[in-house]
Amino acid sequence: MDGTYVISKRDSLRGLRTPHEQLWDEVAELCMPRKVTGASSGSLPPLISSAQLHDSSLRIACLQLANGFSSLVTPREEVWHNLTPPKGLETSDAAIKFYRECSEEITYRLDQSNFYTSIQETYLDRASFGTGADFSEWDDEYDNLNFRNLPIGTYYIGQDHRNRVDSVVYEVAYTAQQAATEFGIEQLPEKLQKEVQDPKKNDSYTFLIMVEKTKPWEENQDFPFQMVCVHEESKKVVSEQGYYEMPAHVTRYLSFGNSPYGFAPTWIALPEAHKLSLLQKQMDVLAEKAANPPILAPASMEGEIGIGALDITYVNDMDPNRAPREWATSGRYDIGQDRVAEKKKTIQEIMHGDLFRLFAQIDRTMTATEASLREAEKVMQFSPTFSALTSEYLDPKLKRIFGILWRQGKMPQPPEELMSILGGDVGSVPLPQVSYSNRISLAIKAKQNSSYAEYMAIQSPLVEQDPSILDNLDTDTHFRDGWRNAGLPEDALVKENVVAEKRQARAEAQAQQAQMEQAAQSAAIGKDVASANGGQLPEGMMEGMG
Repeated sequence: MDGTYVISKRDSLRGLRTPHEQLWDEVAELCMPRKVTGASSGSLPPLISSAQLHDSSLRIACLQLANGFSSLVTPREEVWHNLTPPKGLETSDAAIKFYRECSEEITYRLDQSNFYTSIQETYLDRASFGTGADFSEWDDEYDNLNFRNLPIGTYYIGQDHRNRVDSVVYEVAYTAQQAATEFGIEQLPEKLQKEVQDPKKNDSYTFLIMVEKTKPWEENQDFPFQMVCVHEESKKVVSEQGYYEMPAHVTRYLSFGNSPYGFAPTWIALPEAHKLSLLQKQMDVLAEKAANPPILAPASMEGEIGIGALDITYVNDMDPNRAPREWATSGRYDIGQDRVAEKKKTIQEIMHGDLFRLFAQIDRTMTATEASLREAEKVMQFSPTFSALTSEYLDPKLKRIFGILWRQGKMPQPPEELMSILGGDVGSVPLPQVSYSNRISLAIKAKQNSSYAEYMAIQSPLVEQDPSILDNLDTDTHFRDGWRNAGLPEDALVKENVVAEKRQARAEAQAQQAQMEQAAQSAAIGKDVASANGGQLPEGMMEGMG
């Protein structure tokens, strides 16, 4: 694959992005000025003046939405993900334990890396522009994971026939020294190799980094994904590499027709934000007029009116009507306040502000069940975009991280039992399934638990009349699912085979106790009968007891 192919790929994807760029810039001016298209390369287009923007509600709402994702979906201070065995290994205790230990290693590695700072930028892009993207890679220098957020407007994405992202072309500006560090000095064009040795040179050059899924008809099928890096000016390929997983991950807030780019809630809030800015400007004018009202005065008093504190203005005693007076100050500030509050509330609702406030301000008078149900009610409105975030972004990202750490030898050694299942091939450890234990997931699962509780409450009168109807339910499954849905620790849940052993031991103990009680009862009866029969048991009774 040559550099011309990569440049042509970028140019072909440019047309899919162009319709979004004007809207991105409009959104950026109102809520995220540092992310205006071109800001990352230093060529800033004209920005809206801060003196022209009279309200920051949309900016605050975008930050709250991004911070909400960070704190409720991927919180640094909590374990928010769990790895579980893939299909076919779900019942293997050794596999469950192995993948749980792998999850713990990932949690440690994420905490030691720049994951949380990078994903915050991705969340900001997702909330503001509907699309966010980043790279997941291994940093040999620091012997740890590294994540690179791709600023909006610096990349082009393509998708396959199922609307899944299968290609990303990223434009990045490097100096000659930066490029030499990234790709190796011997891989650079001759011009840049010379500049690396010249301390006076610090010019930036555009490099294109293309990552795409390997097509079935391509000759090289060694890796499912491939990356090619090209110096745009010379069209020279400076790096090629294959990947087992997609290293670039794209998240869309909601789908936007057939476009590979996403739809953001800020687009719905734009009209309200513009109107709110105008309202706040009018309110500022009204407040300024109230503080410094315009004065109506006779022309003969020009320059004689005092407007400062304790200033004295003298008027003609014979004609007091010629005194200066306030003019045109009858605006209704209260009506303006109502309109401003209405617009702010609308923006907060569009940006899910009520949901994130709910998690932070649950009524202290509520019971735990009432609070969970209220959380679940609000989360249902948020569920579609949360599902998109986990399925197309977090799931493949965590599997990519699992693969990186496995190949770097950072994961625990698979147990012998798991190795025997895999036929002894360590390199074939399958990718895990991913589940989540963050507050959003728990709130969604709480709805499932509450549905079961509501159903049982409805059926309780029938259960009292005929307890045998409970035989229709697998109560063990309901209990274990409810435990997990509540986010309670897996270690505290006894394994099913241990439960079976406990029940068998309990049944055997009960049977033995029943036999002992029966024997004691028979002996007591025999003693009473023998006492009544002169100390001898009747012959038939002796046979029955024997």
